Amino acid sequence: MAGAIYSVAELNMIITMFGCLCATIQASTGFYASVIHKKTFLLRSNPVLNRAHRTFGNFSTVFFLLGLFAGSSGFLGALIGLDGSPPLEFNDISFNIHFWGSFPIAIMILTKLVLSYFWKKKVFKYGKILGTATFIAWAYTWITSGISYYLRTIPPNLQHEPPLLLFSIELLWLQLIWPFLLGGLISIPILLTGSKIEKLKEKKSKV
Repeated sequence: MAGAIYSVAELNMIITMFGCLCATIQASTGFYASVIHKKTFLLRSNPVLNRAHRTFGNFSTVFFLLGLFAGSSGFLGALIGLDGSPPLEFNDISFNIHFWGSFPIAIMILTKLVLSYFWKKKVFKYGKILGTATFIAWAYTWITSGISYYLRTIPPNLQHEPPLLLFSIELLWLQLIWPFLLGGLISIPILLTGSKIEKLKEKKSKV
C-alpha cells in the first residue's frame, strides 16, 4: 500500500514536470512572435508557430487538469482523514508556499482556459499578458511542488521514498531547471522552421 502512495506522489511530479515543459514551449513561441518580432498575429498566420503554440498549450492544459484533480483529491482526502492521503502541514513553509499559491494559479489558468474556448477574441487582445501569467504560474507550480516533494523524501519529514524516475535529491537543481531546459531545446527547431517560413514570405512579397 505504501509503495503505491509513493508511486502516485512521483507520478504527480512527472505530470507537473511535463506540464511545465509544454508551457515552456508554448511560451517560447509566444515570446518569439510578440516580443522578438512584435507581431502576435504570427501565432495565427505562421502554420508552424500556430500548431506548436496550440498543441503544446493544449497539452499543458491537460497536464494541469490532471495535476489539479490529483491535488484536489489529496486535499479532500486529508480533510476527511482518508487513509493514505498526504497530511495538511500548515506549520511547514514549503507546504504553505505551494498550497496557498495553488489557489490563485488555478483560478488564473482556468480563466484562461475558458477564454480560450469561449471568448477567443479576448485571448488575442490580452494574449501577451495571459501568456506571461500562464508561464509564471507553471514555473511557480513546478518549482514549489518540486521543492516540497523532495523535502519529503528525506528526514525528518520522510513521507515518500526517494524518486525512481526523477533525478535524486543531490541533483535537485538540475531537476528543477530540466523542463525549462528541455522545453527550450525542443523550441529551437520549431522557431527556426517558423522563421524560415517568414523569410520566404518576405522574399515573395518583394518579388
